[in-house]
Amino acid sequence: MTTINPYSSTYAPGLTAGQTATQRANQATGYGQTRDQSPTINTPAVNVTLSPAAQAALRAQTDSRTTEGVVAEAKAQIAALLKAAKTTTALKDGDPTIDVSGLDRRTLYAVASNQGGGFPIEQQVVASLALKAQNDQTLAAPAAQARLTGDYATLYQTAIDQMDAAGPEEKASAAWSRDRAALVEARGQAISRPGLAPVGVQNDSVAAYMHEAGGVVAGAKTRDFGKVATDVRAALDKQYSLAVHPDAAKSPDSGDIDFRRFDDRSLAAVALNQDDQFSAHEARMAQIEIRSRDSAAIKASYQSTSSDEGGFGKAMITRYAGMTAEERQAAGWTPQTYSKMVELQASRDKLGQMFNADGSMAGPPSLLDYL
Repeated sequence: MTTINPYSSTYAPGLTAGQTATQRANQATGYGQTRDQSPTINTPAVNVTLSPAAQAALRAQTDSRTTEGVVAEAKAQIAALLKAAKTTTALKDGDPTIDVSGLDRRTLYAVASNQGGGFPIEQQVVASLALKAQNDQTLAAPAAQARLTGDYATLYQTAIDQMDAAGPEEKASAAWSRDRAALVEARGQAISRPGLAPVGVQNDSVAAYMHEAGGVVAGAKTRDFGKVATDVRAALDKQYSLAVHPDAAKSPDSGDIDFRRFDDRSLAAVALNQDDQFSAHEARMAQIEIRSRDSAAIKASYQSTSSDEGGFGKAMITRYAGMTAEERQAAGWTPQTYSKMVELQASRDKLGQMFNADGSMAGPPSLLDYL
């Protein structure tokens, strides 16, 4: 969608870019009453089309379930998925064994944030990945448009609308308030500096998405890896031919290569160089970029989860599970690394069970019972 106003009908006047998705949905709903519903007027109806974000906001507004009810439904739905998949765990070797994309956002958030404390870490991880996938899908079209037109204000408004469609539990979290404030600040930048992407905004989730998604190679996450490498080869050659800065790479063998436009799997294609399409210099520069991105992501996860006990371990397991096999290999995230992270996270959970909130021992079992 390329306009800030998500409604296709002119029968809903007065909608502004500053409104939240919920406000838009409410206003559109009011204007969307057809004339043949009036007791005195009977003329053809006017249909109002809501954007996906507005529809989600409307669903969230009318969701009357209690938190306990959402949790109970989530447990039942996941139990059914596990049974259908003939497994007892939602992750195997870091890869999801069940598809939770059919769960609604509020249910996914309940699992991802471990509402009620009854969801195992692997279920939290697959729910977190599903939430991210929903967000990425929402941003994909406006992000592509922003790259072409420089209309970053619409992109950030879409992200704000997506946040406003959250359920009450998510909106009550400190992370939601922090991240939404960052998006509002970034959108202000985009409006005041048309055509330029916002910079320097801490916790800017759109900037993180744009960096991760890249944009040079289409469908890089799912396409045949060899074809991805071929597309990257062509894109780099084009980049070299257009380079003008004295330090910029003008050939595969020297100079600074700008990999910012490439997603992580495309970058892995260069670093791994499985088909010998890239020079040693290109592969080395790609490896440096991968390490830089990995370090930045780990640092950001550590900072954002510093007040959440066990949150960093969960973030790292989620990061591993969200990588493709090639991305893991290029970044050095081995199956042994994953196993160690799961082991340490499980130990943390067991150690946490040893103590009450006041710091006293939780019960008679000895330390060996928890290790």
